[in-house]
Amino acid sequence: MSRVCLDAGIISLYYQKDPPQKILDLITAIQEGQILAFTPGVILVEVFKHLCIAGGKDYATSCLRSFLHNIRPKLTELTPELILIAGLFKCQYRNKISYNDSIIIATALKEKAILHTTEKNLPLIRHLQSVSYTF
Repeated sequence: MSRVCLDAGIISLYYQKDPPQKILDLITAIQEGQILAFTPGVILVEVFKHLCIAGGKDYATSCLRSFLHNIRPKLTELTPELILIAGLFKCQYRNKISYNDSIIIATALKEKAILHTTEKNLPLIRHLQSVSYTF
């Protein structure tokens, strides 16, 4: 089974009006059990912010509840090991990636998952496989 790690941009775009077909297909495959999805729980704070700006607090709350109940990603936690790995990436690429990017990259590598992201300029990181979405 394929393993993916979803960043905030992918989740946010899924709940926006007219999401890209590529994202709809990805989420459908996750829901059908063809793909196992991981998302660091802390990333959902960023998702909530994007959805709240787009549609308000109630909309953001409804979307996140839907995401957790209907799509059912494996939520990962910030373990001491993950904190160290993410911190190292943030230190090495401090001017190129955000804190959330460092966490999502570390999670994708730890879970041996392909990172699905809306980031356009991720640095080349050994063993990191990624799929970038444009909108």
